[in-house]
Amino acid sequence: MKSWSNLVVGGNLPDDFTKLVHERGCLILRNVVSEEQAVSWETSLKDYTQRHPGVGGHPHHRPAAWNVFWTKAQMQMRTHPRVLEAMRCVSRLWHLSDPTIPIDLDSQVIYPDRIRIRYPSNDPGQFPLDPHMDSGAIERWEDEENRKNYEAIFEGNWQDWDAWSADHRVKAQSDLYRTGTACSVWRSLQGWLSLSNTQTGEGTLRVLPSLKLSMAYIMLRPLFHTGEYNDSLPTFPGATPGQTQFFPTVEGHPDLDIKRAIVGIPPVRPGDYVFWHCDLVHGVDPTNPGLVDSSVSYNACNPLTPYNIESVLTTREAFQKGDVPIDFTRSHGTWEREYDHEDCGAKVENILTKEGLQAMGLERLDTEEEGLTQGQKEVREMANRKLGL
Repeated sequence: MKSWSNLVVGGNLPDDFTKLVHERGCLILRNVVSEEQAVSWETSLKDYTQRHPGVGGHPHHRPAAWNVFWTKAQMQMRTHPRVLEAMRCVSRLWHLSDPTIPIDLDSQVIYPDRIRIRYPSNDPGQFPLDPHMDSGAIERWEDEENRKNYEAIFEGNWQDWDAWSADHRVKAQSDLYRTGTACSVWRSLQGWLSLSNTQTGEGTLRVLPSLKLSMAYIMLRPLFHTGEYNDSLPTFPGATPGQTQFFPTVEGHPDLDIKRAIVGIPPVRPGDYVFWHCDLVHGVDPTNPGLVDSSVSYNACNPLTPYNIESVLTTREAFQKGDVPIDFTRSHGTWEREYDHEDCGAKVENILTKEGLQAMGLERLDTEEEGLTQGQKEVREMANRKLGL
């Protein structure tokens, strides 16, 4: 945890704090936006879902995760100057060994995601989501480029594994089986902006805050000989081809001690921003025993890469139509579409900043900015060209 006002020096996190985040794989930035602004956005989102319950969500009978992507509040959140500054700041937790690699950690692309409003309830079926990792399942082993991200672990040097090297994240495939439900963008850090006062355990995030050790165990687990063994069959506990998430379990990963190792995050207030590494095991509380709703707007950190440029193309098209983003079309089904609503927020006037327009693929990126690396310049030129800007 760190107060935003005491945090950033020259756009970077302090060295001691960075070291801690690198070890644990998660962080909370306090007061990224004012509490008043965040509460206003929550009120607006609740009003929208009450007026348009037909948009649906999960679970179907009484949604906690709502199928809304283009409300005015969401557009303002994603393009707010302090939100974009926070995303740029945490993006710099990553690094490259070669400045010619086409990644721009200082530029973001918008990935339109849903909102979560978990009402107080002791029903464990309210928002079922077991501990897991996103960004693919079997792909971490099967895809050659993705596998390179864990090379040190496979070579037996897990202590030397660098979870924050972006070198091989550029071309890594996280959806080899084209399921239609996978995330079509590389989220270097997943994240959400808090819209409510939520205590630990009140329907909020749980994480396993030991990034290197947990990933070393998970990636090497298929090589362990436990119980009955058949070397003619590929066995990857928790990873199923065609699934877009990896699920560690007590039975499949006994030494992970998942029930004790995963812990609830500290209390959050409206305006706090929570981030976690794309390889961090995380889940949610089974219930919300609190007295108020636990509300967040999902908004991940997505640096500019060739892979993410393709996502911007489909995001921009969905925005211009006010339609469901491509990653959610299959799960959205026959629920109402936002373009049918007079108050659909997919409008340029709801984008608050120039950087927000750029992140939406609506304005050119500056390729002559002073201090750009060769890789940054190349990927910005690529984005402008593919986006027709």
